[in-house]
Amino acid sequence: MKRSMRTATIGRLAAMALIAAASLGSMPRAVVAAEPMAASAQQPLRDPWVPPESRNPSKTPPSDGAVLRAQVERTLKRAFDAADVNRAGSLTRQQASAAGLGFVARHFDEIDRQKSGAVRFDDVKRYLVERGAQLE
Repeated sequence: MKRSMRTATIGRLAAMALIAAASLGSMPRAVVAAEPMAASAQQPLRDPWVPPESRNPSKTPPSDGAVLRAQVERTLKRAFDAADVNRAGSLTRQQASAAGLGFVARHFDEIDRQKSGAVRFDDVKRYLVERGAQLE
């Protein structure tokens, strides 16, 4: 029993000596390099579960106000234009549904006031603004 206590004490003393040597800079390079480095503000975390594009946060502040409304309108316009496979400047109910624009497909009759069977982006935008959307 005495021997195991002595061995444990020697082990603790050796560990404390290594810690003290590392903090004073007199540690051999091989041992220092094996120690895990603490993350700093200059060195981002390398979590394998965080996607690479999310590791470095954006330097631009989040959008708000008129800038955010313009971004939303551009996104809606891009989706509308992508669904307009004929490049006619308008969508039918089937085109809207096939492109995943379920809101437009569900409200197609309300958006298509002229009952032409096709809606333009301005018609969709007008409908959204009438329902409270704040678009430019």
